[in-house]
Amino acid sequence: MKKTIFKTCICLFTLLATYLPVRSQTYFQKVYYNAPYEQEGQDVLPTADGGYIMAGYTTNSILHDIDVHILKADAMGNFVWSKTYGGVKPDFINHMLATSDGNYLLVGYSQSYGGGDCDVLLLKIDPAGNLLWLKTYGGWGNDQGFDVIATDDGNYMIAGSSNSASMSDYDTYLVKIDPSGNAIWSKWIGGGGNDFGSSLKQCPDGGYAVIGTTLSFGAGGDAYLIKTDASGNSVWTKTFGGGLYDEGIYITANPDGSLVFLVRDSSNAGQDIDVRVIKTDAGGNVIWNKNYGGNRKDTPKMVQPTMDGGYVVAAITRSFGLLNPDMWILKLDANGDIVWTKMYGGGQHEHCYVVRELWDGSFIAAGKTDSYSPDVEVMFLKLSSAGTLSVGVDETGIAGNVFSLFPNPTERSVSLNMTGSKPLKINITDAAGNEIYRDDDVKNEKTQIDLGGQSAGVYFVTVQTEFESNTKKLILK
Repeated sequence: MKKTIFKTCICLFTLLATYLPVRSQTYFQKVYYNAPYEQEGQDVLPTADGGYIMAGYTTNSILHDIDVHILKADAMGNFVWSKTYGGVKPDFINHMLATSDGNYLLVGYSQSYGGGDCDVLLLKIDPAGNLLWLKTYGGWGNDQGFDVIATDDGNYMIAGSSNSASMSDYDTYLVKIDPSGNAIWSKWIGGGGNDFGSSLKQCPDGGYAVIGTTLSFGAGGDAYLIKTDASGNSVWTKTFGGGLYDEGIYITANPDGSLVFLVRDSSNAGQDIDVRVIKTDAGGNVIWNKNYGGNRKDTPKMVQPTMDGGYVVAAITRSFGLLNPDMWILKLDANGDIVWTKMYGGGQHEHCYVVRELWDGSFIAAGKTDSYSPDVEVMFLKLSSAGTLSVGVDETGIAGNVFSLFPNPTERSVSLNMTGSKPLKINITDAAGNEIYRDDDVKNEKTQIDLGGQSAGVYFVTVQTEFESNTKKLILK
């Protein structure tokens, strides 16, 4: 039956790819502004209208209370609308799921709603961002939700952490709910120390694989892999890590039952923090175990399977960018070997929380930046299958029409025409992300920039206006 469903999905995908209108791709880097408040994007999904929906947080007062923040962008990444939900205390979203009825579930935690100190928060919204319902789960302690998935029986499952069962140590917390958000059952899995659940997937046998972190088992904090049956009862557990603190971050399940998951690795000798990706068979036995990172802090956030049988990883790097962290995306093949890695951002701090492959092989990614504004803002990328912004960014000018470049390619100087916009800042980086030009106080709508002394190659010009940021490719001959 499952093979038949899989073949049907492949056929539908092929037909969709065949009959969808063909148009040139546009790749972009966008920053959305919400001054004087801060905001970031924790997750992003494509929408039925060809655009994108992002979920994260925003501060909303001088006291910096945090609310759930939803942002809608069109196919070119241009801002369409945003909405916020929350009470007088912090309310935060970690991940988002598109539901079979065309709506969205958002999971996180709330201190504004529920009966405990902190409860699992689940929102259901429609494509226009309207709130359909809000539910909380948990007891009198601290309960947080980190991931939500659809289950084969038409219901949903949440993974997180909770100390409501023991009122002392945390356990991995699983809640199964129906489509209306009503709890079907709850499970707490762990030992005598603190145990946290970060991500889960349903396995081909109907059970679930959960990745998290344990202080109950292993050595000094290890990645914690839990396999349950369809009712959420623990079948077996495994730990992965060294002598220091290692965290399980995100997991994906393959059709053959094998598992691939991310570990925030602190135990690699001589390193600070690294990205580690582990593949196991259905029984949790290691197939391969690979480490990525430099001699500084490199932090994993999400892993997703790709259509070529490999994987793509969203991360944050301090090792390979400038002094401050950059968004870091790694493309891996089926054996975990690097196909390519790319960094994105400016001279300050960028974090990448999510990356997803689209039906055409391109990628979308989201996170936060403070390179283009005094405040922390949402940063959104649409990337080619090679992880670049270099195709379709500036040739047609449709990535926002905020400015034009002439001549392009150029041998030395370039003119920026920003007529009709209110430019605030101009930033130019080379292909490695190194900043070669910056103007934080743009006075004129037309600016001439001399790039004499720079090597021939590809550069990226970013113009920040009052409401958004646009990046275009510049070729120096």
